[in-house]
Amino acid sequence: MSDKNIIIFIVEDDPLHLQMLHDHLTKMSDFAIKDFGTGEECIAYLKQKKETPDIIFLDYFLDNVDKQAMDGLEALVEIKKIAPTTDVVMLSRQDKIQVAVDVMKYGAFDYIVKGESAFYRAEKTVYNIYRYSKMLKNAGTYKKISIAFAIAFTLMILLFIYMQQKGLITNNPGWL
Repeated sequence: MSDKNIIIFIVEDDPLHLQMLHDHLTKMSDFAIKDFGTGEECIAYLKQKKETPDIIFLDYFLDNVDKQAMDGLEALVEIKKIAPTTDVVMLSRQDKIQVAVDVMKYGAFDYIVKGESAFYRAEKTVYNIYRYSKMLKNAGTYKKISIAFAIAFTLMILLFIYMQQKGLITNNPGWL
């Protein structure tokens, strides 16, 4: 998977933080990045099936600016219904374990606390998602190889039993 194939959505109601994260990810690599100011915009875009992102960075407090907007947890639940294979990374200023546990329970890949190390963490999370998806592909390949080996081994044993019953091979090795 090359960087151009990785599609990232950023859903953030704070324009300054949105632009800084966008700029940081753009400097990191040549990702296809799309920005949204609300969870509703992102969800409407996903429902139109224009494109399915690989990663969505989602703010926890999306209802800071517009109090009628859905919050990040509600958006996470809806996004996972529409695009269950998309990895969602929650961003928040809250440094509470319970919030992190809650978002992970609803399907977030990671939880990043906004602060001086947030952009570095975002970079590491993109790398970890890439490694995790590669690992899953390899695990699928190894599973297929293991199944093929098990089938071949079973067929070999059945062939051995058949040949032994037909008298084509014996129990005596011949050197005894």
